Amino acid sequence: MRNEMPSPKSESGFTLVEALVAMLVLAVGITAVANLMVVGASSNSVGNASTASAAIASRELERLKAIEYNTLAVGGDLESDQFGFSALDDVPGVGQIRTRWTVQAVAGDNQVRFITVRSEGTGALTGARSRAQFTVFRSCTSTTIGCPPPV
Repeated sequence: MRNEMPSPKSESGFTLVEALVAMLVLAVGITAVANLMVVGASSNSVGNASTASAAIASRELERLKAIEYNTLAVGGDLESDQFGFSALDDVPGVGQIRTRWTVQAVAGDNQVRFITVRSEGTGALTGARSRAQFTVFRSCTSTTIGCPPPV
């Protein structure tokens, strides 16, 4: 048996063009995965802030419902901070959550109040994407416990 030497015409290895094409395909793949990581991290931040916002808004709504009806101050604004109608909570691992609320008198009925509470993250990525808003009617109809008489 005799050993045959490969012919000088046979191809071996990669050409420069093949190497460049492989590098381009790899670069596109790495870019897509990196973008996926950024989107995933952003979504995780918004999810954490949304959960914290909902918990804080719920807590504030329960606090407002527990206040004695006659001492529940009417006012507030959901778009700007007003003294007595806003709060800023620092939640570890999430950041700051801003909460604002309004208490509105219902026209023609001094025994009913409409309460709205809104919480949202203050971060650049979270903001309105993490917003939680709850509303409730609060009424007091028993004049024997200090509720105002009906109009």
